[in-house]
This record gives sequence, structure tokens and C-alpha cells, in this order.
Amino acid sequence: MRVCIDKLTGKLIESQGGGEVEQLPIDNPSFFDKTFADYEEYIAECEALEAMRLKTLLQNALNAGYIEANIEVKYVTDVEYQAILEANKPVPTYEDLRRAKYPTIEEITVALWEQIIEARPESAVILQAQREAVKLEIPKT
Repeated sequence: MRVCIDKLTGKLIESQGGGEVEQLPIDNPSFFDKTFADYEEYIAECEALEAMRLKTLLQNALNAGYIEANIEVKYVTDVEYQAILEANKPVPTYEDLRRAKYPTIEEITVALWEQIIEARPESAVILQAQREAVKLEIPKT
């Protein structure tokens, strides 16, 4: 996994799966009839390919308006990637928290119908009490 991170904020700018080149060890049968220089050339090609893939992330961030000095591109393990995702989870706003606890639009619509059309205010009164309790529990910030 490759990631591009804003160094100033820690924000994950972009991630791309894969990209790491599995480098074969020198004792791999593919290299039995090759010289050490051939193997070194193979390793250099693998590293160049990995570097090119990181440059793609860097260029994408530059194209998005980030400043190169503030960008970090690197390969990460799955564990490191999960930690980056966790650190980049959005913090819910008070609106998000309230919305999750408020009565649904359907519940409010039914309560309003019952109150206005059927002259039965009980549901509307209960829902308004629930809304007020949520406002006290999760005040505006």
C-alpha cells in the first residue's frame, strides 16, 4: 500500500493499493546463470519501479495544489495503513450527533398530522420533549 500524507496536518491525501515489487532473492533459480552485476541491475530496476509509483502519488498531490515540501509519500504495512485511516476519521459535528438521536422525519410527519388534522397532540408533545432532551444532551458548540 502506498500513501500520500500532508505532513502539516497528517491528512491522508491519497492511497493506492499494491505497488511494492517483490524482489527475488539472489539464490532464486532465475539468477543461477546470471552474474552478481545482473542481480544488482535487477534490484535497481525493482527500486526504480517502486520510486516511480511513489512519484505518481506525489504528482497527484501537486496537481491538487499541495506544496511539495509538505507532502510525504511512502509504502506502509496494512497495520500502518489502518492507523492512518483511524487518525483520519472525521470528527462528528454536533449536527451529526443530534441527527442520530432526533426522531425521524417520518415520526415527525405522523405526529404533526395527528396534531393538526386529527387534533391529537400527544405524539407531537412526546417528540418535542425528545428533541429538547437531545438539545440538552448535545448542545450547539
